[in-house]
Amino acid sequence: MLSPGDLSVNEGAAARPGSTMATGVGSANEALWLQMARAGWTQQITTDILSIPGVTSAYTLTESGARAVTTELAAIVNVKRQMVGKIEGFDPHTATERVRQLCDIFSALFLRTSCQLALAKQAEPLNEQGQARKREHILALEEILKGVATAGIFIADAIAHGPDSSVGLNLLERTTAGLRYAEQCLTQWAAEMRAEQSGGSSPPT
Repeated sequence: MLSPGDLSVNEGAAARPGSTMATGVGSANEALWLQMARAGWTQQITTDILSIPGVTSAYTLTESGARAVTTELAAIVNVKRQMVGKIEGFDPHTATERVRQLCDIFSALFLRTSCQLALAKQAEPLNEQGQARKREHILALEEILKGVATAGIFIADAIAHGPDSSVGLNLLERTTAGLRYAEQCLTQWAAEMRAEQSGGSSPPT
């Protein structure tokens, strides 16, 4: 999953198109950046000092990629504003550690899902089977995004009831489970995309 650190890397890169981003091989960020590269949003840099074969990979956001990521980050800010706007006196800086962690995970998953959905919509399959797969992917990602958004609502409700209350704890447990399931779905979706793009067979669904 994109961690808070991964999210900040994307935020920083969006603010400075052309700057180098480095991540571990096989990480959530690498999977996302590889998909972005196919849409012209990122470019892999193999000659950068931060790129170590088999260990790390380096990318840069293109101008179009920076615009796309900035748009999705603005959507996250808007959703969070709506979440906390209903809670009188809420201060994210004084929230419990668990709430802060869930908010960070929510933000990272929202960004990842939104970007993958945008990439899926940009795809241009060459045959009818590919078009059908595109529709399936879009519908699946839209459902995942709805689930992530619902998790955000649960976080807000937990804060409103008190995160240490029985209701609040129950909502946070449901949020954790929902975000974990969304991550599993996104990981499977990314694996299917890699298999299709490499000409291999997709893993069972």
